[in-house]
Order: sequence, then C-alpha cells, then structure tokens
Amino acid sequence: MIADRRTRRTREKLQQALIELLLEKSYAAISIRDITERANIGYATFFRHYDGLDGLLADAFQQSVDQLLSVLQLLGDKKPPAKEGQVVFEHVAAHHDLYQVFLRGEGTQALVDQIQREAVKELVMRFARFTSDMPAAILANHVVASIIALIKWWLRNDMPFSPERMGAIYADLIIRPVQDHLGTSDSYRPSLDNNGAG
Repeated sequence: MIADRRTRRTREKLQQALIELLLEKSYAAISIRDITERANIGYATFFRHYDGLDGLLADAFQQSVDQLLSVLQLLGDKKPPAKEGQVVFEHVAAHHDLYQVFLRGEGTQALVDQIQREAVKELVMRFARFTSDMPAAILANHVVASIIALIKWWLRNDMPFSPERMGAIYADLIIRPVQDHLGTSDSYRPSLDNNGAG
C-alpha cells in the first residue's frame, strides 16, 4: 500500500513537471532530463514508471480525461446539454497546454484513437436503443468527431469565447440536432460521461 502511494506520488510529480514545462516550451523541446530535474526525481527513477516521454504524456492526458468524466458524473444524468458543454470547456481551458499537445498527436495519436473508439462504442450502444434511419455507428462517429473538432478549433484560435458560450455552441451544434434526429428531448442526451444511461 505504501509502495502504491509512493508510485502514485512519483507519477503525479512527473506529470506535473511535464505540464509546467509545456507552459514554457514545445513538447518536442522537452527532454526526460528536463522532466526529472523539474520533478526533483532521479533520472533512472523515470524509467521505472515510463518507457519515454510519450508514455508520460499519454498517462497525464488519461488522468485529465478521467478527472473530466468524474466531474461530469457528479453533475448527474439530467444535466442540461449546455451545462455539460460548459464543464467540458472549463476543463479543457484549465488543461489547455496538455490538450493542445495531445490533440496535435505528438506521439499520442494511438491513445487519441483509442479514446475516440471507446467514446464511439459507448454512444453506439446508447443510440441503438432508438429507432432511426441513421446507422448508430455513423451518428456516434459524427458526435465524437464534432466534439473533438470543436475543442481543436477553440484551442487553435486562442479560446476566443468563454466556456459558457462554448457550452451553448456544443449544445446547439452537436447535442440538440442529435436529440432532434432521434426524436428525444432533454431527458436523453448523448452524454460524454459513461454513467448516464439516458
């Protein structure tokens, strides 16, 4: 148990060091030595936890995604789409350096693809319960790709609108059209969190 806590603490320090360095320079310019010096951790210790920087970046991003899903679950199943979107964009804003690197696919494309596949799979199961002329797989791919594209646009344009405004855009452009297509109301949303069965 103590070893587990120590491992978790070490990984958190390495992830925090990476995030701090991303504020100062590009991902490509960061070395493992930079990370270990910033985290005040031995160089060899790094390799007990990660094979390289890409693994550290992927782990940091996965932790960030898990935090977002936890926050969304706390909001409950009946959260309005605009509020859900606002929470998503507040989270992205708080971790924008990490998201920018990750969404550029710098050594992380495999994990981006995996997360996208898992999100699509979850939505396919939800959409399959509704009668629709649109194949569930196509609709699910559209929703996930649209959310990712909206986040990318916002980050690439230096976050020109507030998270609240982006939440409304998220609801109007992505979620409500899907609700209309499926003939549902706000009682069902293709929520990003994995607990909302709809």
